Amino acid sequence: MKYQHTKFFISLFCIVALTIALTFVLNHIVPQIITPYWSLIISFFAIVNIMIYFISIKVKSKNDVNKMTYFHMIETVVKLLVYLVIIAIYAIKFSDDAKSFVISFLLYYLCFTFFETFVKIKINN
Repeated sequence: MKYQHTKFFISLFCIVALTIALTFVLNHIVPQIITPYWSLIISFFAIVNIMIYFISIKVKSKNDVNKMTYFHMIETVVKLLVYLVIIAIYAIKFSDDAKSFVISFLLYYLCFTFFETFVKIKINN
């Protein structure tokens, strides 16, 4: 199990490094789409992925396919609602930076969702 955790954290570190590299590249090409809070967004997604990983491991250890399916469905709905609330609150509170925040958030969301999907497939096999 420790090997699996190590692989997860190495993979997570790689995806964080890739998103940071993507940020620097995009910041030089189209700086208006990168929010000044990009590092907080990346940290947020990394923490969410760590929490989901450990909860998925715990649910998987119970060997109940129905609970795993239920967990993944509930987790997806809750995540989407939380993400929409974060975007809406930020857009209302800081309307001058809303466009770049939403674009940055969605770019990082896509990167970390692909990573999370890959990890879930590995856990469930």
